[in-house]
This record gives sequence, C-alpha cells and structure tokens, in this order.
Amino acid sequence: MNKGFTIKAMLILVAVIAGFSAFAFPRYFWEKEKARAEVMDVVLSHAELAQDYFIRLNGRPSSDWSELKKYFVLPRLLNVHVREVEGTPAELYLAFIGPNNKPEADGFILRLEPAAQLQEPAFISSRRIGGRYNYQLIRPMFASKTICEGQDEKSERFCELFSSYLIQKNYRFVSFHPHVQPVLTPAAAGADASIVVPGIPVQK
Repeated sequence: MNKGFTIKAMLILVAVIAGFSAFAFPRYFWEKEKARAEVMDVVLSHAELAQDYFIRLNGRPSSDWSELKKYFVLPRLLNVHVREVEGTPAELYLAFIGPNNKPEADGFILRLEPAAQLQEPAFISSRRIGGRYNYQLIRPMFASKTICEGQDEKSERFCELFSSYLIQKNYRFVSFHPHVQPVLTPAAAGADASIVVPGIPVQK
C-alpha cells in the first residue's frame, strides 16, 4: 500500500513539474532573448547617432565601420564584445560576454545599409546569429525606432511581442522623461567626438 501511494505521489509530482516546465521554459527563453534584443536596440540607437553625425559632416551615409569608429562608442554596461568581419567593412560582429568573461557563441551581425537611391532612407540592420529565434532588427535613419522582422513563424511571434514591449517601454520613458533626448557632443578640443546618452556612462 505504501508502495502504491509512493508511485501515485511520484506521478503527481511529475505532472506538476511538466506543467511548470511548459509555462516556465517558454517564459525563460522569451525573457532571455528579449534582454538580448533590447541590448541590440540600444546598440542600434548608438549606431544611428554615429551615422547621423557622419552624414552631417560628409553629406553622405557611411558603408564602412572604420569611418564611424571614433563616433560609435558603446557603454561598458552593455557587456558585448565587438569585432570586425573580415573582408566586409560594412559589418561588425557583436557577441555577448558570458559568465566566464569570454564571448558566447551566438550574437548579432551589425550592418550599415546606405540608401540604394537618393529617395530611399539609409538604415542599420542587426541580424541574429545562432539563437533560438531567427530575426533581424532594423533601424531606419532619422526614424528613432527599431523594427523587428522574424524569418519564421516562431520568430515572427517573438517580434510581435518585442515590438509591443518597445512601444510600452518608450511610452513610459517619454512619460517620465519628456525632455531627455540622446545628444551627440564633440569631445574636448583635439579629442575624438563621442556619443553621450543622458544617464548612461560612456565607455572610455
């Protein structure tokens, strides 16, 4: 009798764990990917500011990250590792720093996309590499917003949720900080220009 009770208890426990897992794992994967996409949203906004400054100085958008190097400065708190993509000056590879202080296997390809024609806007794209979702984030110049495009049904659902999250987040930020805007300021005389976002320390 005790043996039967033990088996019944184990079956109940297994059912509870299975039910919890069915709820918790999708939530965990969503929160983890949302955090990474949110970091890339910040990266794209910094890249947009750098490209904007370059356009103001040169009258054209850049398709080479080496030209934007001194304007494109990321805060250390984003915890990302950036490296050039060999043979492709328009692309950078961004990997997240793991618990062991080394870049993780998955990341994003950040790409400069100058306008094909004068009437078309330039934009900056960020394509997901190696994650559970297959999507890209697009930041059109002068639009001050990020567009998420999924490449399959699961990724499209993620993009729907993430886009809704960004709308809510930006609404709350503007509501509480209506006068705070990212600004691009030149450094002291003789130094490189730097990107400054109020409330976020800049990497030195």
